Amino acid sequence: MASSWCSPLPGRLPLLLLLLQSPSSHAGQFRVLGPERPVRALAGRPAELPCRLAPARNASGMEVGWARPPDRMVHLFRGGRDRPEEQAPEFRGRTELLPGGLAEGRAALRIRRVRPSDAGGYTCFFRDHAQHEEAALELQVEDPFHWVGPGALAGLAVLPLLLLQLAAGLLFLVLQRRLRGKLRAEIESLHRTFDPHFLRVPCWKVTLFVAVPVLGPLAALVVCYNWLHRRLAGQFLEELRNPF
Repeated sequence: MASSWCSPLPGRLPLLLLLLQSPSSHAGQFRVLGPERPVRALAGRPAELPCRLAPARNASGMEVGWARPPDRMVHLFRGGRDRPEEQAPEFRGRTELLPGGLAEGRAALRIRRVRPSDAGGYTCFFRDHAQHEEAALELQVEDPFHWVGPGALAGLAVLPLLLLQLAAGLLFLVLQRRLRGKLRAEIESLHRTFDPHFLRVPCWKVTLFVAVPVLGPLAALVVCYNWLHRRLAGQFLEELRNPF
């Protein structure tokens, strides 16, 4: 019986060695997981693109990055520091790797001042020596003022003036109505107290009132002309009588 138990052992030895080595061979394997839903952000506000390792492990010594297809580098962390020289120009100065998560296998990229052109697909990747794993992310940028074009801006600039003119017109109408009511009341009061015989003025008074301002200066001019004419004529006759 002992011989029958020990006889298959040499044939099973490679299988046992394989089973013993398999955990160690897969101990360094990992996967990268991203958010299940698209990341949504408002234009002009920051957006965060998270991803993590599964199973969780320290990723401080790994190369971590975010890229946009086909080959636009958004942010790269390598050798324990950020590599801004590797970034695409449109993302330079607008991204930062949030600290404190790499030790737990988590990474999050913050994009400041998100633009509508930032919307689309992204790739988050971890690289550890020969192993490279990545996960896909999607960023949706919502612009509440996407309808504001040159025409809309012109309309917004003219709208306050139109409202001001409308308010001034309404105020004028209200004041005109109130003043008209007061004027009507005063006219009615004047009609009740007015004596129509007051306007019955004699015709000679009216004629005198009109003629004096017109004929007075004319009469003064005629008198002055006659006086000057007589004086000059007298001097001329005096010179004729006494030539020397």
